[in-house]
Amino acid sequence: MRNREYDMHLRLNEAEYRKLGELAKKAGLTKSAVLRKLIMGTEIKERPNVDFIDLIQLIDHLCINVNQIAHHANVQGGVTAEEAAEAKRLVTEVRQRLYWKKEIWM
Repeated sequence: MRNREYDMHLRLNEAEYRKLGELAKKAGLTKSAVLRKLIMGTEIKERPNVDFIDLIQLIDHLCINVNQIAHHANVQGGVTAEEAAEAKRLVTEVRQRLYWKKEIWM
């Protein structure tokens, strides 16, 4: 069953139609969904690209790893060389990805 019981017809010129299509594509939504969001005053945000999502996951992994190392250091009184090396590797990888993508995202 549909939530929306009203059907509307809308006329747009070529520039308006193209702009609507661009907004929909960038947001990963249908044109109808974009129009509904605009009517309700919701900001249309661009869908993050795959590289950005991968970087967020890497940073999340880094944070978990650093938290585990900190916990281990507090309990055991220190960290192993392997734990320190893994943390350093993850930090280096995050920094490289951030600098590599800086021109694209900024």
